[in-house]
Amino acid sequence: MIAQFDVNTIWRRKFGEALQRRHPDTMLFAPRAFSPRGAPPPEPCHIAVQLPPGWASRTSILAMPLFAHRARTLASARGGAIDTAIFTTFHYLPIAQRLSGEAQIIYYCSDDYRGYAGWGGDATIAPEAELCRLASLCVFVSTALRDRAIAEYGLDPAACLVAPNASEPRFTTDPPRPQALAALPGPVFGTVGVFNDRIDFGFLDRLAGSSEVGSLALVGPLQDCPDTDGAIARLRGNPKVHWFGAQPHDEIHAWMAGIDIAVIPYAPTQFNHFCSPMRLWDHLAIGQPIIATDACDQIARQAGVFVVSPGDQLDRSISSAKTSLTSGRHPYLESWDDRVALLAPWIC
Repeated sequence: MIAQFDVNTIWRRKFGEALQRRHPDTMLFAPRAFSPRGAPPPEPCHIAVQLPPGWASRTSILAMPLFAHRARTLASARGGAIDTAIFTTFHYLPIAQRLSGEAQIIYYCSDDYRGYAGWGGDATIAPEAELCRLASLCVFVSTALRDRAIAEYGLDPAACLVAPNASEPRFTTDPPRPQALAALPGPVFGTVGVFNDRIDFGFLDRLAGSSEVGSLALVGPLQDCPDTDGAIARLRGNPKVHWFGAQPHDEIHAWMAGIDIAVIPYAPTQFNHFCSPMRLWDHLAIGQPIIATDACDQIARQAGVFVVSPGDQLDRSISSAKTSLTSGRHPYLESWDDRVALLAPWIC
């Protein structure tokens, strides 16, 4: 029996649900902090486990034995035992240590946890290294994450796979274009996602200032972040820029497909360098041209993306993307089921 700890982010959930499609007896755990209001109902295929508040930080040593006991009990109630345990963060090291003598340990590193606020920065290195060394297989969502772990933790490269985030078949469909996008002067360039300190607003400001751009659609919530150079204010005042705010997740594929040329404007940070953006794989599945900064190593490595490095002429990339647009869309789907298939030879 397989157990994945945990599915509390969309990218881990998508991976876990694909795993469950291939191995129906997989248990997907969704840990929640105790609350007087009770735990919100989990997805039908998820198992909610309530733990003490702060279980993913200061109280993890106390919470993990409870979690391990609950997991074993549920496996036994299903007539089996956990023989493969997949851990998604270093917080589960105590469970991995308890199960290492009876189950295969797999570490699924879905992000650069050193960059998570409140997770301890460099204090994450030692427990993550120990979890990697316990595991018979380490899966990283980016080449940059894998290479760093091999270099710093002394891991066997043969036991380290790269399985990036992925997309879904719905992004390859041709949904009706949202009327709000259809009404904009084209070509419509656009970014979909959360607008926070991971975004290079200066890059978007430069893009919007190009005479080659018809409209710039920004779809997603704008979080409170500093506007030190006034780029956000200029974007707000530019009549070519249209802010649409957050949209329902079930409709997001239509908004992404409604854009003529996708823009992935990551800021040059260490966290962005190591990440695996779902939006990249969604736009590849849609098949429209993509313009991006070079802040993310995975995006910079992806064939067909028009990557703009510092000092590059932005209009040149814009013109190339517009030329690509005239040849039509070229959908390219890499699905979550494809990612799970990479692991198939390793999973008992």
